[in-house]
Amino acid sequence: MISDKSYVRITDDATEAWLYLCAPIDAERYEKSEILQYLKMHKVVAGINESNVAAMCKKKIYEREVKVAVSEPGEEGNDGYYEFFFDLEKRKPTIRSDGSVDYRSMSLIQNVAEGDLVARYHPAKHATPGRNVLGGAAKPHLHKDKRQLTGKGISNATNPNEYYATKSGKVEYDGDNKINIVEVYEIRGDCDLADNAVIDFNGDVVISGNVAAGVVIRAGKSLTVEGVVECADIMAGGDVCLKRGMQGAGKGKIVSGGDVFTEFIEYANVEAAGSVQANVILNSRVSADKNVVLTGKKGLIAGGDVHGMLGISCITAGNLSEIKTNLHAGVMPDMMERRIAVNEEYSKVRDELEETVEGMTKILRVRQQTGELNEQLQRHLMELKTKKEALYEQAVEIKKRADELEAIVMAAREAKIRIEGNIYHGVVIGIDSHQLIIGRETSFMEYKVQNGMITGTVVVYS
Repeated sequence: MISDKSYVRITDDATEAWLYLCAPIDAERYEKSEILQYLKMHKVVAGINESNVAAMCKKKIYEREVKVAVSEPGEEGNDGYYEFFFDLEKRKPTIRSDGSVDYRSMSLIQNVAEGDLVARYHPAKHATPGRNVLGGAAKPHLHKDKRQLTGKGISNATNPNEYYATKSGKVEYDGDNKINIVEVYEIRGDCDLADNAVIDFNGDVVISGNVAAGVVIRAGKSLTVEGVVECADIMAGGDVCLKRGMQGAGKGKIVSGGDVFTEFIEYANVEAAGSVQANVILNSRVSADKNVVLTGKKGLIAGGDVHGMLGISCITAGNLSEIKTNLHAGVMPDMMERRIAVNEEYSKVRDELEETVEGMTKILRVRQQTGELNEQLQRHLMELKTKKEALYEQAVEIKKRADELEAIVMAAREAKIRIEGNIYHGVVIGIDSHQLIIGRETSFMEYKVQNGMITGTVVVYS
């Protein structure tokens, strides 16, 4: 018989039970079955560690607490998730083992064929409840299912958890729950004035050959050119990838709503809402709202004006001929003007929205007082309601642009120019409104603004 001084201690949350035994009075040792019955008498019925109980009996473990039961865990569940059969990350050029950059293998477009499996949904798996030491069920964590995918060019009619492409094209994913399969305008061969003088397509454009001088390209989304681009006029709403490069002859122009990737830029004008990445930039005017990055074996900027709002990184700046090379980072005056203009536009739309809401309130007050509105006031109320909805959408869009510009300006405060090789005489370093002229050849420097002036520190490699 178990001593009256023995006890079972159960934690407040009933996740553990501890047994304290005093030595038996009328027997040499306790039996395992006797201990199990004692635990049951104290309502410990689940998660019992019978090995510990047996050890207490066999080794005569007395007058100290031993953990004899813990909660039984249930089976873990998981939230629902989608498995995608295309790359979700934005593609970037690869660095070869010799340090050069492989732009030719880079593709801005992920194509799928009709009938391809695009995504598979794995439904939420709900956890099964565990039991505490008293046998009570522990409350399991509830897991959530995701919304169905929407978009154009996909179907899950055959299996609600599998989405297939209903046509061939480029796959686009918004990062939330929409997938679109869109058409791509593809030119197999060269573009010249004879056959493709003007290309205007509200989507992605892919050209497998070269682009001759004088050709005009307007792509609503991305543009990829496998060959060399001469002094063409290019505008794209998304990224631009020129796998060989551009020989602009002083007239070539690229305007990109995203990033620009290219092997080289020579005598050309480039404007990018994102970053510009190249191996060589020669005698060109390049401006990026984010970074300008020169990678590869040369990583050279020589001649011209290069601006990266968030910073510039290259290996070599200038050359032995001391060609004038302007490198600028930080905020340009036109960015501040854009920022002011957008904020003024937002204030104007917001004021107009407030006036519209005030007009609606007056009419609603009349209805509250009289109980009805005449036909003219009803019509005016509907007009104001339609106007309010349009102004609200406009205000949200402008505010989004204003916030994006503000974020860029704030990030530009930390702009740096980093040169990991030679910096030749003739290079001018500019950050915001500050300027530093390189008076003699130097190397391995990083420049930033401190205390109202540009300071340079030596780049140290670990």
